[in-house]
Amino acid sequence: MKKWVSGILLCAAAVSLAACGNKNASSGEGTEKAAEAGESRDSLGGQQENAANASKVYQIGFTTAAVEDDPYYVFAKNFSDIVAERTGGGIRIDVMGGGQLGQEGEMFSGMQMGTTDMAVMTNAYASGYVPASGLFDLPFIFKDNETAANILDGEIGQSILKEYDNYGVKALGWGEGGFRHLVTLNKAVREPADMKGLKIRCMETETYLATYAALGVNAVPMAWSETITGLQQGTIDGLDIPVSVTYSNGFPDIAKYLNMTGHFYSPLLICVSGEVFDALSPEEQQILSEAAVEAGKACRENNARVEEQMLSEMEEQGMAVVRDVDLAAFREVLGDFYESRKEAIGGSYVDDLMAALGE
Repeated sequence: MKKWVSGILLCAAAVSLAACGNKNASSGEGTEKAAEAGESRDSLGGQQENAANASKVYQIGFTTAAVEDDPYYVFAKNFSDIVAERTGGGIRIDVMGGGQLGQEGEMFSGMQMGTTDMAVMTNAYASGYVPASGLFDLPFIFKDNETAANILDGEIGQSILKEYDNYGVKALGWGEGGFRHLVTLNKAVREPADMKGLKIRCMETETYLATYAALGVNAVPMAWSETITGLQQGTIDGLDIPVSVTYSNGFPDIAKYLNMTGHFYSPLLICVSGEVFDALSPEEQQILSEAAVEAGKACRENNARVEEQMLSEMEEQGMAVVRDVDLAAFREVLGDFYESRKEAIGGSYVDDLMAALGE
């Protein structure tokens, strides 16, 4: 695993979370985890050569680098491979990482206009265009990955995917970015009181900022390129990021604690321009839809496999992984927060989700 970490570390300072064009967010989840992408594991030249044998050629974009075990890459690559296999090479989907097709907001707008074929989107940014998708931005709603997968693959998750049809985009299936955890410079966080007054850098999305305000945290929207320096200089006390980002960007060398708060779950989804999807035959549409579902499962399985290995290695490097976090106490403090988000999300989605979770 470490074979590719050094490459990511060299470019980490250039990473940007910006998802240009998103109405509710100015920073893109995808570029949070990797900077300017180097060459893809599948060179573009090789893709173009192989595409000569395909009758239909498309591109799928995402904002992280195309590196092993990155969830965006794993999701897109599996999707591309399955489609190529089941169409006998008739449909070729070139995997374009590192923001080559733009940031997440740009790609979503491009899919609406028909200028971008496909993208792996982060739910938190897609929800800036499809309000119902904000259901899965709510804090502390999933106790574990299995629960999240069951909801996403079930009736509620499938209903959310259909909402995208109203915005000129076809959402095919869910993948997984992972749970976001709190990385802190020098203070362990086990209960809500431990967070009060902390200056935490966070993604600039409406639900995330509102969550931190409810928890008494001083949320600090900050460009990713400034985050490491900000943490080193004490401008911020911490930030929330998934395990893979903590690992790949060398935070064990900077911060003392990785607090397993899992306060936000970050679903990914494969989206296709409605114009592109409608031009496919019914058989091709079915192949792409099934491929997205299977690729999403592969993405989740890969995350489960590498996360524990990453945690073990970070502990070996001296980072304290705080696992005894009182999640129930956090939910109690949030109180009516979920009720307050019903109108923005729309429909009966919040009530339906709480009922499905037994709340």
